[in-house]
Amino acid sequence: MNRVAILAIAVFLGQGCASQDDVTAEGTTEPSEATPSGTSSVAASIEATSAPIAAPMPAAAPAATPSIGSMAAAPASAGPDATPDPAPAEPAPMQPAPVAPEPAQPEPMMAPMPMESGPEPVASGDGAQPTIPSVDGPCPDFRDGASISVGGHGGVLILAGRPGMNGPLLFYWHGTGSSSSEATFMLPASVRREITSQGGIVASFNGRQQARGGRDCSGTGAHNMNDFGAADQIAACAVENHGIDPRRIYSTGCSAGGLQTGCMAQNRSEYIAAVAPNSGGLTFPGRYSSSYIPHAFTMHGGSGDNVIVNFGDTSRTYGGTVKNGGGTWIECNHMRGHCLAPGNLYEAAWEFLKAHPYGTKSSPYEGGSLPGSFPNYCMLH
Repeated sequence: MNRVAILAIAVFLGQGCASQDDVTAEGTTEPSEATPSGTSSVAASIEATSAPIAAPMPAAAPAATPSIGSMAAAPASAGPDATPDPAPAEPAPMQPAPVAPEPAQPEPMMAPMPMESGPEPVASGDGAQPTIPSVDGPCPDFRDGASISVGGHGGVLILAGRPGMNGPLLFYWHGTGSSSSEATFMLPASVRREITSQGGIVASFNGRQQARGGRDCSGTGAHNMNDFGAADQIAACAVENHGIDPRRIYSTGCSAGGLQTGCMAQNRSEYIAAVAPNSGGLTFPGRYSSSYIPHAFTMHGGSGDNVIVNFGDTSRTYGGTVKNGGGTWIECNHMRGHCLAPGNLYEAAWEFLKAHPYGTKSSPYEGGSLPGSFPNYCMLH
């Protein structure tokens, strides 16, 4: 994040992050323990205010001041979670935000890498092996459509196929003000069907029932680092009881969930193979928890992708840590605004994740050619 953006956030936080109409999350947002000294001024500003950066967007009309991680693209038709919250009534579903107009002048972009059609490449994943957490307590029932409580986190939506098929596991993190059902309309049906048909699992978290007491490494308040404990138990039980392939555990999410995805890649690099944040990345870069660097496919909307911060900037901040660590990073600027990655781009993101199981030493895209199914605005860094 550049100096101007950091100063702007600090000034904004000094005036109070939430407007009178905002619905604030519980507690005070804290930066990650892994936050480097270069972001200490921002972290200090966050700790000084009682309102988290990510007050959820009100339903009837946009807040006077938006919040980091607001999920602007959630359609009004999204249904509630399988298990309703016992908490006070939730705000009405958000109406879809209008698509941000594309800039009159195209943004300066690097020329996309040449693409070739043909079969999708597959990596061997024959490098480092993942370290799957140990099962800690009773395992949940991975029943398709169930809403489970695990590791202090309630309302985790499960989409699951038949066990014992060595399928993948995909974690989904929603945007501020949204819910676990976001995965059912943000992930294309083709992706969800492929995962479940292979005996895989999609585990979509619900920030309104998040694990309490954890530090917030994204600066949004929508999720926190204690939620990774719930993810650990899901991963452990899914591998042991559902036959999930331990080398094919991935993460994605939109907005606040896209920032949580970048944070998870750094804090759970011992078993996360690759990630695909949508209008996400990192606000507070930190250290990776292992020597393995999960590969990354970042999606953002360019100059129109702004909610307090520019998510093109946070995507590039995160992508830089991947590239500098020796991982593969593909950046896709669709220039449609916040969280509005089109379906074919999310399908390309899923192809990328499949091509990078845990331990991939050399990406199949290393030679410079991206699959012909990838949009031509995607580039390999």
